[in-house]
Amino acid sequence: MKVLLIFLAIYLLVRYFIPSLLRMLFLNTFNSHNKKSNSDNSSKKRESKTNEKYGEYIDYEDID
Repeated sequence: MKVLLIFLAIYLLVRYFIPSLLRMLFLNTFNSHNKKSNSDNSSKKRESKTNEKYGEYIDYEDID
């Protein structure tokens, strides 16, 4: 009877808990890598924006 309970416990661990733990680990590593790449891309985008690209801002309400 004890052998059956141990076998059932091992089966449940392998079937449900280990895949969920592995999924959480993969998601954490993927999200942390994704956040690092987003922060690198955002800093590059900020540097590339200049006024020459968009032109000069004119406030037309002041011009009468």
